[in-house]
Amino acid sequence: MNTTMYQMKYEACLAKTRINDVPLSSQELSELQEDISATRHELQCCDDDGIEALLVKTLDFQESLLSPIRKLPSEMLEAIFHFVVALPESGAPRSDADVPFEISLSLNDKKFVGRVFALIWVCSWWRRLALAQTALWSSIAVVDNSQRIHDAREQLELLKCILRRSGTSGPMDFRLHISSRLTVTRHDTLPFLTIFSSVPFDHTQNGLVETFTRYASRWRSFTFLTNSRTNSETFYEVLATQLATLNPSTQFPFLEKLELGSGFSLDDESPLAIKTVRTAFSSSCPRLRSLGIYSLASSDPMDLKSLTVLELHNYSGRSFAYLLNHCPLLKSFTVRFFYRGKDPNLDSDTAYINSSRHTSLRILRIKGMGEEFASGAWDLIYLPNLEEVIVSFWLRMDGDVLNELGELLTRSNCTLRKRSGKFSLWYSV
Repeated sequence: MNTTMYQMKYEACLAKTRINDVPLSSQELSELQEDISATRHELQCCDDDGIEALLVKTLDFQESLLSPIRKLPSEMLEAIFHFVVALPESGAPRSDADVPFEISLSLNDKKFVGRVFALIWVCSWWRRLALAQTALWSSIAVVDNSQRIHDAREQLELLKCILRRSGTSGPMDFRLHISSRLTVTRHDTLPFLTIFSSVPFDHTQNGLVETFTRYASRWRSFTFLTNSRTNSETFYEVLATQLATLNPSTQFPFLEKLELGSGFSLDDESPLAIKTVRTAFSSSCPRLRSLGIYSLASSDPMDLKSLTVLELHNYSGRSFAYLLNHCPLLKSFTVRFFYRGKDPNLDSDTAYINSSRHTSLRILRIKGMGEEFASGAWDLIYLPNLEEVIVSFWLRMDGDVLNELGELLTRSNCTLRKRSGKFSLWYSV
């Protein structure tokens, strides 16, 4: 045969491997084995370098059609795909609290990263299976830091294309972190002020927010982080507009984990969009187990009874007792500041006496305890099953606040776990 015939034979074998055209009958298997023997014989007798290269590739493709993995049922191969994509980079198993972001995008680098892309490049058979498995395209993390100087509209359009592969139903996991650029204004006259202000969302950032909020009814976990109050308000406005199109009773049927790492106290001056979104989260999240928000007050109308993890920047109330009473399943509680306030429908501290014993809490973290952490936070609270306490504090703080924490541990009669040979009670300055 001439070179053209060997090229045609090579292309025919390549096409079979791409569509996974494996031998299904004994006759087809016998024919393939005969072809392999013939190719090996031709390779031994070949003295043309070009033809020899074609024969080597042809033989590889022919032998690959006998590989056991090609005979796996589609359902089993799909399960393997999910395991490969969801496995952390370290190879260690994930805990139940981890969210496997299967696809990540850094707009600064203009790169989509994810093991799913490697799967679809193997062959058309694997590509077809992976594209049909919507769960592989339903978990995305996007980071846009303040250093980006180029227009990322192309990446935004590719993101929308990827999201279309997630189908029209089923839960989704999103993480969006936008660091806004800051402008600096200095005044050289008294009072010598330096004013920092953030640059509003650009077209791409607005597009990211609109794209992710469009899938709000499918969120299983959602994280939004930004360093700008203005842009955080923009996020709430976009989300409030999207929620207006959904059924109020089923806005977040899948939501299990929510983290809004930037926000504001919910007071009379809070923008209407923030109040609208917070109200929606309080009544339409039947599966919510993990919540991280900037601020919470005892008067906020949020349903917390199913939470197992709660992370706050600040809390306002008479003490943490009212909060803990409304989180009976809470296992981990993280807070930074405590502001003394009033609890609704409670005129005296005696109302706590019969209901301040919380038996579920295992982990307590207090970050940056200082002047803004008021006394009275732990009044009439008992945490008998507390296992781990991590505290960091500033030099300038009220010593009574730390003493109150010690009194809490003493009256709770809890047993802290040992950690690396030391009790897990850490003080850092």
